Amino acid sequence: MRTFLATLVGLIAAFMVMMAVELIGHKLYPLPFEMNAENAGEIEKSIPLIPLSAYVSVIVAHGLGLLVGLLVSMIIDRETPYPVYLIGTFLFIGTIVNLFSFPHPTWFAITDVVVMLAIGVPLLFKAQKRTQN
Repeated sequence: MRTFLATLVGLIAAFMVMMAVELIGHKLYPLPFEMNAENAGEIEKSIPLIPLSAYVSVIVAHGLGLLVGLLVSMIIDRETPYPVYLIGTFLFIGTIVNLFSFPHPTWFAITDVVVMLAIGVPLLFKAQKRTQN
């Protein structure tokens, strides 16, 4: 039960942090144009117009969300690394799906994946090592 709770609460914490940081990013760095998010052609046409700061805020949101989600799950369940594995895998797959859903600049895609791996992999190893002791 603790493993399920750690996974659920960790995912909720991760998504809440991501949403909050992205909301702050959108307020601080608003798009300089109106865009219909339901029109794929309009999104693709608008990608080059999005300011660098808006992209950076999304990368920060993904990284902080992952970090908080994994740490929360590690605090709740100290006996098994499975919640960390599940949350890390779920969020990493979500990032990959997002990157393939609509076009992103190459630098953004690479940076987003590297940030996710740089935050997630060490915490995965820490969770695994902690549960072996």
